[in-house]
Amino acid sequence: MKKIYLRIISAALAAAVLLTGCSSRDLQYAYDDDAPSIAETFKDYFRVGAAVNSWDIADPNSNQCKTILKQYNTLVMENESKPENLHPEEDRYYFDTFDKFVDFCNENDIVARGHTLIWHSQVPGWFFKDGNEDASAELLLQRIRDHVTTIVSRYKGKVSTWDVVNEVIGDDSQLRFSDWSRIVGDYDGDGDKYDFIEEAFRAAHEADPDARLIINDYSLESSSSKAIRMYNAVKQMLSEGVPIDGVGFQMHIGNGIDYEAMKENFKIISRLREIDPDFIIEVTELDVNCYGWGEEKKDVELTKDFLEQFSKTYTDVFKLMMELSDEGILDSVVMWGLHDGVSWLNDGHQNYPMLIDKDLKLKEAYYDVLELVE
Repeated sequence: MKKIYLRIISAALAAAVLLTGCSSRDLQYAYDDDAPSIAETFKDYFRVGAAVNSWDIADPNSNQCKTILKQYNTLVMENESKPENLHPEEDRYYFDTFDKFVDFCNENDIVARGHTLIWHSQVPGWFFKDGNEDASAELLLQRIRDHVTTIVSRYKGKVSTWDVVNEVIGDDSQLRFSDWSRIVGDYDGDGDKYDFIEEAFRAAHEADPDARLIINDYSLESSSSKAIRMYNAVKQMLSEGVPIDGVGFQMHIGNGIDYEAMKENFKIISRLREIDPDFIIEVTELDVNCYGWGEEKKDVELTKDFLEQFSKTYTDVFKLMMELSDEGILDSVVMWGLHDGVSWLNDGHQNYPMLIDKDLKLKEAYYDVLELVE
């Protein structure tokens, strides 16, 4: 009789757990001394990092900073190293914040990434103006060279990887129409408009020949047409001697993804190794949006089905990344944010895109991901 009662109680507890979205696991805080470390767990596959902000690392005794030091071995600044913050005026750079970030990484044996040198967004308008007129192609190319050279030279040997250009392929899978492409155009007359990209990569390589230089974009994992366009663009630039070391897959994905399609799109980019045997792929901005892109947002219910799908999405992604690591083409994964509470996806509604919740507790999905190794 006692066994029957125990079974009833256990079943009731299990049902309560599922209904509330809670876990039977003893979920730990990400900064606990005895908590597992995702970076340590995957050290034989790839580095695992996060996008952070200056206030996250300002106090070494804060739980945010302890989480960073416990969980990650590569870091990138979420916004504070973008052009509008680092180079807001033509004759003025603001290096203080990024200096402190780079020093923090180097002092704690963390790989520092730079994001991003050239982008159509979060870039000050002075780049594209000459008085009241548009800058000439010659002037804009010189400004690209000066901007990239100044920044990369300053952090030579300290920042190991740069997202040199960001989001240059549009949603239509064509070269994005931006002020960069509009003004520079086909400056060298070779039939393409990649010239501003080529100038940025050449300047970065000259400033730090040992730095890894990445071309970074979104939806490469879900759009085969975009992946093919990226492949063709990089293939052409590599054939012209442009020093591109790898492609960054941002991986802002939804809760549920076509695993086989994702795998095929990674394979498309992986074929660049036929041109450069050392070519690399990085996952640069991983998160799982709990709302569909463009859909009307309603508060997410953390139901059993939702949480199971969330965990499956993350485990599918990490499983594929482990396979790519085994093939030698992927060695770095960066989460785009430290925890749910600070995600860029919180837009009027609480999102739950990370493996760490807003209270810095590890989620069930976090443990499920680690079990891929264990």
